[in-house]
Amino acid sequence: MNCTINSSWSEPGLSLQVVMLVFTVPTICIGFVLNGVALCIIWCKMKRRTKPTIYMTNLIISDILLLFSLPFKIYAYYVGPEWPLDKWFCQLLESLCFVNTYASILLITLICADRYVAIKHPFLSRAISSPRKTAVICAGIWIFVCPGTIHIYFTSLSSSCFYDLSPDVWSMKFIALLEVLFLICAFFMMFCSVQIIRSLRVRASETRNRWADKSAKIILSNLLTFLVCFTPYHTGLLLYSLTTNGFISESYCEPLRRALHVSLYLANLNCCLDAIYYFYGIKEFCQSNSRHIPNSNTQIAICEGMADSSTDPPLNSRSH
Repeated sequence: MNCTINSSWSEPGLSLQVVMLVFTVPTICIGFVLNGVALCIIWCKMKRRTKPTIYMTNLIISDILLLFSLPFKIYAYYVGPEWPLDKWFCQLLESLCFVNTYASILLITLICADRYVAIKHPFLSRAISSPRKTAVICAGIWIFVCPGTIHIYFTSLSSSCFYDLSPDVWSMKFIALLEVLFLICAFFMMFCSVQIIRSLRVRASETRNRWADKSAKIILSNLLTFLVCFTPYHTGLLLYSLTTNGFISESYCEPLRRALHVSLYLANLNCCLDAIYYFYGIKEFCQSNSRHIPNSNTQIAICEGMADSSTDPPLNSRSH
C-alpha cells in the first residue's frame, strides 16, 4: 500500500514485524484447526442440512479462504518488493484477503437478522425461511462480493504483494462502497442484537429461564466481537484511502499504513472467534436436544438427533 504512484516499497520495522507474527501466526494455526474441526462435525455428524449448518458452512468457507492467504502475506512481507511467485497468484491472494472479509461480514449480519426475525416474528420466520432459501441467499452473497474480488484482482499491479497495492485499488468510489456496506451491517447488527437481548432478558426475568439469560450474554459478546474486530479496520481503511487520494496530508501516509495493517490483523482474529462460537453453539444445541432423545448415552447420539431435527437452533447457538 502506498500513498503516491512514485512511492517505493519500505521495509517493515521490527516492531511491525513482531506485531504481525504475534497476531497472524496464532490466527493461522488456531483458525485452521478450529474451522476444520467445526466443518468436519457439521458435515460428518450432522447428516441433515438445516439453516444453521448452511450458514456455518458458508462462514467457515469464507474464513478458511482468508486464512489460506495469510501465510503468503507473511512470506510477502519478508521477500520485499519483488514477488518471486506468479503475479496472478499474488493478485488472487490479495483478493481473498481483502474481499472475503466482507463475505464474512455479510454472512454474520444475515445470521443475526435471521435470528431477530425468528425471535420477534416466529410465524413469519417459519413461513419465509427454509434450508433451500438460505442456500440461495448465501449464494447471492458470494455473487455480490465477486465484483470486489475482480476489482482487486485486475487493479493490483504493483511489483510487490500485499504491502504496496496500486493506487487504483484505493479509488474513493470503491472504498466508500466498502465503508457504507460495513456501516449498514453494523447498524443491523446493533439493532437486531439489542432487540433480541431485550426479548431474552424479559423472558428470563418472567420464566427464570437460564437458557434465555445465557443466550443474551452470547449475543452481546457476538456483537462486541463484531465491532471490536471490524470497526478499527474500517476506520483505518477510510483514513488511509483519504491520504492516498490526497484528502489528507501525505505526511500521515506511513503512520496510517502501519495502523491499517495492525487493525487488519485484529480483523483477522474474527476467523478464530467464529469457530469458538460454532463449538459453543453446537455444544449447547446438543445439550438442549438431549432432553428430547430417550436413552441417548453419548454425545454422538445427541448430535445425530440434533441433525435429524427440523427445528431451529436454540437461541444460545451462534446468533450473529
